[in-house]
Amino acid sequence: MNADRENMIYTFKIFRFDPKEDAGPREEEFRLDLGEVQKVTVLDALFQIQRTQDKSLSFRSSCRLAMCGSCALNINGKERLACKTLLRDLGAGSIFLKPLSHIPVIKDLTVDLKFLMNHLKKVEPYFLPRSAVPEPARIPPASKERRVIGLNTECIACGSCVSACTMMYWDPNYTGPMALNRAFCLIADSRDVSGDRLARIAGEHGVWRCHMEFNCTDVCPKHISPTRGIHYLKRRIFWQEMKALNPFRRGKS
Repeated sequence: MNADRENMIYTFKIFRFDPKEDAGPREEEFRLDLGEVQKVTVLDALFQIQRTQDKSLSFRSSCRLAMCGSCALNINGKERLACKTLLRDLGAGSIFLKPLSHIPVIKDLTVDLKFLMNHLKKVEPYFLPRSAVPEPARIPPASKERRVIGLNTECIACGSCVSACTMMYWDPNYTGPMALNRAFCLIADSRDVSGDRLARIAGEHGVWRCHMEFNCTDVCPKHISPTRGIHYLKRRIFWQEMKALNPFRRGKS
């Protein structure tokens, strides 16, 4: 650990950019004396910088409990939640903070969440019940169906997976791991009608864009594997097409 870290002085190199005023992005350095940092997070440091050094610094936060996902950033080259990332875990040297990749920047570390919401809309992200009953049917936690869906229902829509996905760079119209994970949760749920979701994600910008690199799985703060869900969707689409080619398969005529 360097001398500055021993004295609890941290150096932050932060991405700065205001599309309305700046010709291009720049990096700005802030030095911060945080004293005892055993439980100090990156988000705490950002608030301190904003409060004491530059009130114009823009970033997003809400719950501060790693539940809402709004403070997701690229921290030292990896997508993480600022409220969950402790400074003591980042090692020696400067701390680099950038906004999530592949998502339009509103200002500094704040990205435009409309991009994520528009991709979610592609998969009809809402539940469509099979029957008009007053209470939804329950899936027992220990059932096979619930185990298939697993943790994937715990997604907090932070966008970390989208930022880590290399295919989002090459194809901005790619549905993306966040939206495909939501599609997986609904399509794998027997209580949902699903409608034409499989058809929506089977096209050029759908599941086949995923190259199974597991980058989204690696950065998910909730330890979800969108890649696993996408693989499930690929299998569903494949067998659906196979049955269409062979009408006698599994008793179909």
